[in-house]
Amino acid sequence: MTSFAFIAGLVPLVIASGPGAVGNHTIGASALGGMLLGTLFGVLVVPGLYYVFGKLVEGRQLIREEAVTPVTEVISHHD
Repeated sequence: MTSFAFIAGLVPLVIASGPGAVGNHTIGASALGGMLLGTLFGVLVVPGLYYVFGKLVEGRQLIREEAVTPVTEVISHHD
């Protein structure tokens, strides 16, 4: 949400006109492009890769041939 608010706040810099508009346009366009790409990367690409790698690992065991033996001690009671 804050990224989109920041991007919306940069729109006036991008569409600026008048004296100094070239500097404002340059700064606004580069900041807007960077924030837009960063936001799209964080919202779409990262979860997509998480899903893809999750599907690749699904069904595989991290420890192969794990022996299931209880970890208990045998205690003999002497009466």
